[in-house]
Amino acid sequence: MESRDAHSNGSNEVLTRSCNPPAENTTTTTDTQNPTSTACISCREKHLKCDGLRKCTRCTSQGITCVYLKSRRGCRGRGYGDMTVSEAFNNTNIPSNVSLVPSVGEAPVCSSLERHTPPSSDNTDSNGIYFGLFRPNIPQRCMEAFYQYFYDAHPFLPPRHHLLQVLRTNSMDHLQTAIYYVGSRYISGASAASFALEFESFILGTKPAPKDASMVQAMLLFALGLDGNNERTKAIEILIKAQNLAVELGMNRREYTGANGRGSSIWEESLRRTWWELYVVSTMMTGFHGSEIFNQQDPLSSVPLPCEEKEFVSGFIPPLYSIDQFDDGSFDSEEIVWSSYAYRIAAARNLDRVLQSKEILFPDDPALCKLEAHLTNWHLHLPDNKRDLFDQYGTLDEMLFQAYMIANVVSGLIEVRSTMLLYRHFSPLDGLTVRTIKSCTEESKVPVAQISDNMHTIRTIQAASNISKLVSLPGPLVKHTHFFVCALTLSSITHLSLWATLPVMSPDQDLRQQIRMNAGALKAVAPFWPSAEIGLRQVTNVAQKIFANRKDAVGEVFWRDFIETDFMSGMIENPSNGS
Repeated sequence: MESRDAHSNGSNEVLTRSCNPPAENTTTTTDTQNPTSTACISCREKHLKCDGLRKCTRCTSQGITCVYLKSRRGCRGRGYGDMTVSEAFNNTNIPSNVSLVPSVGEAPVCSSLERHTPPSSDNTDSNGIYFGLFRPNIPQRCMEAFYQYFYDAHPFLPPRHHLLQVLRTNSMDHLQTAIYYVGSRYISGASAASFALEFESFILGTKPAPKDASMVQAMLLFALGLDGNNERTKAIEILIKAQNLAVELGMNRREYTGANGRGSSIWEESLRRTWWELYVVSTMMTGFHGSEIFNQQDPLSSVPLPCEEKEFVSGFIPPLYSIDQFDDGSFDSEEIVWSSYAYRIAAARNLDRVLQSKEILFPDDPALCKLEAHLTNWHLHLPDNKRDLFDQYGTLDEMLFQAYMIANVVSGLIEVRSTMLLYRHFSPLDGLTVRTIKSCTEESKVPVAQISDNMHTIRTIQAASNISKLVSLPGPLVKHTHFFVCALTLSSITHLSLWATLPVMSPDQDLRQQIRMNAGALKAVAPFWPSAEIGLRQVTNVAQKIFANRKDAVGEVFWRDFIETDFMSGMIENPSNGS
């Protein structure tokens, strides 16, 4: 009974990422021993002594995987000294019917990740705790967390079951390490820094890595993780490397997938999605961060558009169509059913058009009308089944969610609205708000308009409200792309700017609720993505200042009105005083 309890505690420690990490147990017999020349990753991260055994005593007592990295000085630990984090994953075979992480419930808060247990299987007890010979280690849990929480937001790798089959026969340590790095965000006890350190060794060439599509995929994943970790400069650097390698390999050509698809329709679709994901991610990074990233002259190329997610998972890929056919769909007699991924790409293209329109200086510029036409057509030509973000089974379509997020509109049959990034150039933004909230967009990239245009101001406010409404959709916020953090931050800038400029006695309850909802969403995601924590702190800081200023102003108005009213009453009662 005692050993079973210890086993359960060890499993719980790494089941999920905790808002409040448990205190370390420092009472071990190894504290009195001499430290070895090389410590395992876990002991090194916690600055604790390590006895250097094949599986050190501290890791054994805590029930976690003991992994050593090769020392740069040539020394290494015993037993596991040559084991990388990727090899640690391959050290244990994962049963196909086992999920290593719990499913997230409806409540989009950190505590919801802790209180939900994983699906039962032959290797778990009634509480979802693993027992018997099979015991998943940290890298395995990171792999499962990646597919559980992150994959749906950026689904360009093959589905889980297909990728595991490929990894059993092909060595892809670089790709596995990138997956572990992203997945470690959701696992308590996992060290993202250790996975990042190992992946950088593949980039620097100290560890062998192939120059193929799998390396492009790995760098794209790593860049996404770095961006969510608020390491923006490094993320852009890695993303540009991925772009350059993709172009060098010819991934922007239609024929590449057939020649490099491993004879698998799923892998071929994964290669097409990798190219398009490079474009979408680069466009979002440029739009939210204000940095030029995609340097390919013809980024759209001839690569066919991705299919629906269910078709990708099944491997039954429908006929392929190009982006040119998508553009000409309104004039073609053939009825083509486009995927949600395709509409996400189309939304990203509209964002790209806005970003390229730097010459627009006035709200009546003809170029602005052209952009409005593209934005309007995106909405007008959405089919009925793409106007609802949920499928017939009640599952949220993340690709469609991001498409609406990029377009800054809410779901449903509503009037056409336009992009906040476009219209905020011509709507007044409060200077204090813009200068303070810079977690996603640099101050120099957020223009404070000198000319107020009522129509565009209304559209900016509406777009910000539409983004806030996305927060209220059912489902865990942690499963959305981390770029939703930037969308919420931009929305908050508009909300706070409006709040700061409202007349003192104007009703502001609805606006305050939208600000609170944005802040609550940032708070829910902050335990997993540091960029959300920074955005939350900046938004809260500005909100507190505006609230204090409005509170003081209300008091001044009250006393001024009171004095004026009292004076006028005296004038009426004593008319002789006015003579």
